[in-house]
Amino acid sequence: MEAVRVPQHLELNDVVAWGLETSDLVFVVSGAAVGWWLYLALPDSFALRVGVAAPVVILGFAFGILRLDERALREWLWLVASFLLRARVLVSGDQ
Repeated sequence: MEAVRVPQHLELNDVVAWGLETSDLVFVVSGAAVGWWLYLALPDSFALRVGVAAPVVILGFAFGILRLDERALREWLWLVASFLLRARVLVSGDQ
């Protein structure tokens, strides 16, 4: 069998299922599972069940599927949070 050269400098993520990477799929499945668990755990009021479970499912899908400029929504939120929580230093006068 002949050896094949594989480029090592590419930083490509593995696509697991439905065009989603591993971390994307974890967010989608986790959001759906927690939403389903909440739906089953609450009393028989359909409106209450859906009202509590739907936001969790929507957040799971949003964090797993939504992309802006080739970055996942969770990466954008991480960038915004790290910008807002950065150390602020006032520099004035001669250095």
